[in-house]
Amino acid sequence: MAPNDINALIKKLSPLMEEDSEIFKELATFFGQGAKIEVHHGDLSKFLGNRRLYRVIRLKGESYKDCVYQLVDNYPESMDALGMLRYYKAPAGPVRWEEVENAEIAMGKELTMAAYGWMPDAWTLFEKGEDHTDASQHELVAILAFDLGE
Repeated sequence: MAPNDINALIKKLSPLMEEDSEIFKELATFFGQGAKIEVHHGDLSKFLGNRRLYRVIRLKGESYKDCVYQLVDNYPESMDALGMLRYYKAPAGPVRWEEVENAEIAMGKELTMAAYGWMPDAWTLFEKGEDHTDASQHELVAILAFDLGE
């Protein structure tokens, strides 16, 4: 889906969300072009429900798995989210898919300790360019949706 189409869909589903907000920009990135794993656009409507509060958490580490452990250890509130969309940014060079798989396995193991029902729960991966300032770092960007309550 083209960037303008994604932006229009976000505006349609969440008309009060500002286009220059961090959440809007990260959703446009997640559902935009360039991902190594195609994402399902139906997850966007599940994510942008009524009475929700959103948060973006950015993590950098030695590995994708390190980023996952930082998320679990330093942001325990993320386990209470209604939905999580996350993407990894691969360091320069070839993508090491086994490392991404290890990170997702670690995420799954951590989540079995706490009952969760994220809807949606989706992830993808983007490559960083060689000219990126910290091209050797692994990154994780988590976009979280929380229930505002009554």
